[in-house]
Amino acid sequence: MILLPFALCLSLASQAPAATPQIPEDATYYFLLGRYLEGNGKIDEAIAALRKAIALEPKSAEPRAELAGIYARQDKAPEALTAAEDALTIDPRNKEANRILGSVLAALSAGRQPGEAAGYAKRAMAALEIARGDGTGDLGIDLALARLYLDGDRPADAIPLLRRIVLEQPQYAEGSVLLADAQEAAGAPDAAVDTLTSLLDDQPQFFRGRVQLAEIYEHQRRWPQAADEWAKVQRLNPRNTEVAARRAAALVNGGRPADARDVLVAALKLAPNDVAMSYMLAQAQRDAGDLAGAEATARALQSAHPEDVRGMYLLGQILEAGGRHQEIVDLLKPEIARQKAAKGKPGQIAMLLGSEGLAFQQLRRYDEAVAAFSEAITLAPEEPMRHVLLVQGLSAAGRHKDALDAAAKARTTFPEDTTVRYQLGAALDRAGRQAEAEKVFRDVIASDPLDAGALNYLGYMLAEHGRSLDEAATFIQRALKIEPDNPSFLDSLGWTYVQQGRLDLADPPLAAAAAKLPKNSVIQEHLGDLRLKQKRHAEAIAAWQKALAGDGDSIERAKIQKKIDQARKGK
Repeated sequence: MILLPFALCLSLASQAPAATPQIPEDATYYFLLGRYLEGNGKIDEAIAALRKAIALEPKSAEPRAELAGIYARQDKAPEALTAAEDALTIDPRNKEANRILGSVLAALSAGRQPGEAAGYAKRAMAALEIARGDGTGDLGIDLALARLYLDGDRPADAIPLLRRIVLEQPQYAEGSVLLADAQEAAGAPDAAVDTLTSLLDDQPQFFRGRVQLAEIYEHQRRWPQAADEWAKVQRLNPRNTEVAARRAAALVNGGRPADARDVLVAALKLAPNDVAMSYMLAQAQRDAGDLAGAEATARALQSAHPEDVRGMYLLGQILEAGGRHQEIVDLLKPEIARQKAAKGKPGQIAMLLGSEGLAFQQLRRYDEAVAAFSEAITLAPEEPMRHVLLVQGLSAAGRHKDALDAAAKARTTFPEDTTVRYQLGAALDRAGRQAEAEKVFRDVIASDPLDAGALNYLGYMLAEHGRSLDEAATFIQRALKIEPDNPSFLDSLGWTYVQQGRLDLADPPLAAAAAKLPKNSVIQEHLGDLRLKQKRHAEAIAAWQKALAGDGDSIERAKIQKKIDQARKGK
């Protein structure tokens, strides 16, 4: 299309109808007249003018693209698509027609069925990529295209577009939010944290950004940082009890159950009938060592909601924390019978059976434990944890071949479940097949580098067998970065240092672990062994005596007693 000077065309467009004989039959005139009329709200006249321009220049894409734009701005998607596609039949690289086509298709993809939406999105991306050109133009195109990339699981492609938006429009908070989404999805969570931190430095009251940052920390299992960020969110909206619950969960996971308890007590004053928070409170009380308070909370819940088996299950957990295993059996056995008689939900009965089985296991009634776990699988076979409990029970009973068979079956049924793979590795270790166990745990860590349990297990297993001690310490240190105060992980690190002969480094983590878990026999034995190497015989004997008085798991009593006797003789 050959354009007339803009001032001349505008002058002609503004003439009264009486001057019609002076109007040239020129496409450029009608093109600009269409823009002028649309600007004055005369949409029908603008459309007519553009159609006149198309008739005069049938081989030009510009008036068709302009017509598509008018239809799009009037929310007439079908007409906009038709006009844009008409323009692209003439010039497939026309940027305006591609912009309109891509924008309309992107809008249409929302709310469609997945297959149809994907088709719209693919066409929209192709059109907007052409419209974007060299990437120095309209930021709106970059934003629309970046959203499509995110929805299409192409976060790496979205990142440079969103970076440009954040750089040129730093006050546009949505740009930073989307950039952080893309960075996290592309496997760069630290970059996402930096993006949101920068945004929140400038806009500290931005609620959505605070929530997103807290959630990224959660995804990374950086519980202390998540808890701190939820606290900032809570200050922005102190009456939001959901935020309080999220903060409490992060505190519990970060090893600060007493702080979680305080947060929940305050939140329950705002929402006293929130059952979920009451359950969480009981769990926080239990983890904080307030077993009496936890039991009182659980029994109050059970009394208020007798039909909710979660109360019974929670009470069982609290009794387990106090080593009251026979009481668990006495509590659950009649409830399980009642649920069966009433044809209760299979999943709920299976949950109670799992808890009963664990109590039987602690009581060393292994056959009954295995029977309970097996029945739970029969009732709820789709739940991986039921299979994990069975594997553990069989291993505890010394039935290693059966445990491995059960683990292999579970692995086939749930090939992607990390907990099942973890349990297979543990079963191999208990069966004395450490090389195979090591491979399983390395595979788990490769698929999820933040699996703190797998990191700790592999590190401890290597240390126990005196192999690759430097690497063992590294694995456990990685686990402790994820869960800094986990006493089992602290014990593993301390024991690894003992195996290396680095007694000065072993002391702080082992002492902390023993203080946190005074009834854990293995940890107390480790502390006793360290004290003996330090020639602190009285403290060694005291630690070993605690080991004998503790839970008794995974220790050889005769061996510990022999250590005590030899230490008393000064040997």
